[in-house]
Amino acid sequence: MQESKTPQFDRLIDKILDDLVPRAKVCVDCKKDFQIEAEDITFLKMFRVPPPKLCPVCRQRRRLSFANYSNIYKRKCNVLGHDDTMISLVAPVMPWVTYDHETYYSDAWDPFSHGKEVKNDKSFLDQFLDLLKVIPQPGVRRGENSPNSNYSFYGKDMKDCFYVFGGRRSEDVMYSSSIYDSKHVADSYFVKKVDTAYDSIRTTDSYNVKYAYFSSNCIDCDFIFDCRNCQNCFSCVNLRNKNYCWFNEQLSKEEFQKRKSEVDLGSRSVFEECRKKFWNLVKANPIRATRIYKSQNVSGDDIITSHNCQNCFQLEGCENLRYVAFAIVKLKDSMDIGFSGGAEKEYDCQNTGNQSSNIKFSYAVKESFDCEYLMSCRNCQNCFGCVGLKNASYCIFNKKYSPEEYWQVLDEVKTKMLEGGIYGEFFPMSFSPYPYNSSFAHIIYPMTQTEARSRGLYWQEDLDVDTKGLKTILVNELPDNINNVTEEVCNLVVIGEESKKPFKITSREIDFYKQNKIPLPIDTPQQRILDRFKILNNFQIYQENCASCEKQIESSYKKFDEYRPYCEECYLKEVI
Repeated sequence: MQESKTPQFDRLIDKILDDLVPRAKVCVDCKKDFQIEAEDITFLKMFRVPPPKLCPVCRQRRRLSFANYSNIYKRKCNVLGHDDTMISLVAPVMPWVTYDHETYYSDAWDPFSHGKEVKNDKSFLDQFLDLLKVIPQPGVRRGENSPNSNYSFYGKDMKDCFYVFGGRRSEDVMYSSSIYDSKHVADSYFVKKVDTAYDSIRTTDSYNVKYAYFSSNCIDCDFIFDCRNCQNCFSCVNLRNKNYCWFNEQLSKEEFQKRKSEVDLGSRSVFEECRKKFWNLVKANPIRATRIYKSQNVSGDDIITSHNCQNCFQLEGCENLRYVAFAIVKLKDSMDIGFSGGAEKEYDCQNTGNQSSNIKFSYAVKESFDCEYLMSCRNCQNCFGCVGLKNASYCIFNKKYSPEEYWQVLDEVKTKMLEGGIYGEFFPMSFSPYPYNSSFAHIIYPMTQTEARSRGLYWQEDLDVDTKGLKTILVNELPDNINNVTEEVCNLVVIGEESKKPFKITSREIDFYKQNKIPLPIDTPQQRILDRFKILNNFQIYQENCASCEKQIESSYKKFDEYRPYCEECYLKEVI
C-alpha cells in the first residue's frame, strides 16, 4: 500500500467515510430532506470527500451561479493604462479585478506575484477571498480561433458570431447558446449539425427549420415538436418519416404548398396566431416524460448515448455520473458537475473539463490534474486554493512549493478545513464573478433582489442605455411585416414587450429575418433566452403518473403543467 502523503487528513476522512451509511439529511439551505444514497457513498469514497451539506438542487444552484449565459456588459478594464471600457461578462457592480481578453490570456501579468503564505489563524475561505480580490478575472471567456466573434463567449472555433454563448465549429450565429457544427442560426439553444435555423431548441441534423423543438433529421419545417426524419411539415407533433403534413394531417404536395403560400410568417400577427395554435397542439398530444435515447441505466432528461448516469440532464456520450448537467462531450466517473466534458473523475465543479482528471471543488479549470479549489486555471497539477494559474504545479494560494513542502502544508490545510466543516463544499455563491441576477442560476432558480442581498450576493441594477440622438419606440409601433422593415429601424431603440427594457435591432438581423420570412423580435436578447428556457424543464425529476396508463414514472414535467407526459411504452404507441 502506498504511503499517504496527507496522513492527518486521511485518518480523519477515513473515519468519516467508514461510518457513512445511507441516510436522510436536512439541507442546510432550503431545509428540505434529501437522501445520501448508497451510490452517492461510492462516489464520496472514490473522491475521499465528506457527504454534502446541501441537497442536489441547492448544490446545482450554487454551481450555476458561476455561469453567465445571457448578460453582456461594458465595464472598465483594470489593466494599468487602459482607460476604455471593454466587453465583459463580469458586471460593473462586481468588485473583482477584470482584464480584457487579450491581456488576460497573455504573459503580461504574473499570477505568482500575489502568492500568499498559508495563515493558520485565518480560515481557508477568507484567505482564498483575499487572493480572489487581487488576481485578475477575464472579462470574457472564449476559446481560440474565433474570428469576427468578439461578442461570442465560451465557444471555440466560432466564426462571424454575435451574442453567442458556447459552441464549437459554427459560423454566422446570432443570439444563441450551445451551437455545434452549425451555420446560419439565430435565437436558438443547443442545435447540432444544422444549416439555417431560427428559434429552435435541441434540434440536430436538420436544414431550414424554424420553431423546431426536440427534433432531428428534418428539412424545410416550421413549428415542429419531437419530429424525426420529416420534410415540408407545418405545426406538427410526434411525427416520424413524414412529408407534407399540416397540423399532423397528411396532405398532398399541392394542397400543402397551397396552404403554406397562404400563411405569411413574416407577419407578427400571423406568426402569433400560428404559434398559439401550435402550442395548443403540443399540449393536446402525448409528450415524452423524459427524452432519453440509446442509453442504459440512466435517469434525468435529454440524455443521449450514455450509461450509468443518475439524475443528470443534457448529456451525450457520458458514463458513470451522478447529478450532472450540461456535459455535451464525454465525461465519466464524476458527480455534481455543471458544464464539463472531455474529462474524468471530477467532483463538485463548474465549467471544467478539456482533458482534466481528479479535479474537485473548482471553477473554470482546463487540462489539469489532481487539483482542488481552483479558479480560472489551466494546465495545472497538484495545486490547491489557487486563482489564475497556468502551467503550474505544487502551489497553494498561488505560492510555489517543493513537492515535499506542498504535501506537508496541504495536509495541514485540508485537515483544518475538514475539522471546521469547510472541506467538501464548492465555493460560496458570493465568490462568483457574476451577480446572481446575471447568472445561469437565476434563469433556473430565480431569486428576488431582496433575497439575494440577504444572502450576501451581488445584484446588478439595470444600467442606463445611451439613447442620445435615437428615437425610442414601443413594440407595437414596429412594422407588423418584415417586408415593410427598412434600415431606419436600426436607428431606433425598442422597448421590450415583457422585459420593458430597451434593445436595438441590427442590419445583420434584418437581413436574416427578411431572407427567412421572420418578423422582428419584440424583446431583448436576454428575455428571448429566458423564453427559450421556459420551453425546457427546470432540471429536476418528479415522480408522476403516466397520463395514459397511470403507472408511476419519472418525469421532467409536472403532470399538471398543462402537458401530458407519457411513459415510453405508451408514447411509442401514439407516435405517428
